[in-house]
Amino acid sequence: MEKDAPNPYSATPGMAPQRGLFSEHATLLRRGFLFRVIDIHEPFVGQLTYSGWWFRQTVEIDGQSHWFEISWLKIHSQLEFTLPAWISVDPAWGDLENRQVSIEISFSRGLTIRRFRIWMAGRILYDEIN
Repeated sequence: MEKDAPNPYSATPGMAPQRGLFSEHATLLRRGFLFRVIDIHEPFVGQLTYSGWWFRQTVEIDGQSHWFEISWLKIHSQLEFTLPAWISVDPAWGDLENRQVSIEISFSRGLTIRRFRIWMAGRILYDEIN
């Protein structure tokens, strides 16, 4: 391989991830430092709130806590919980038995949220890139 040949595995120069919201199933209502409020309208209806304030990370749906972690030393970037049975899921969504919800958060310097994604049953509900 030539010394000046480009690395075929390197990222394309000048191709930063496109900023914005990419979602057909949810709408961003509010956002702030370590905070998001997202209105989910498919496959279930509810308002998801993520907060990472005061060393405590929480996820609530319609005011009901579904996940929390004390984060004295580490802010968690992978969150998982099972959607409770009292929240109805659209049968057209697919596997109704798989009620696993995952949230992935990428942080930049200063703990600013760079990317925030919500998955349910292996399908993306919400994707935000800042």
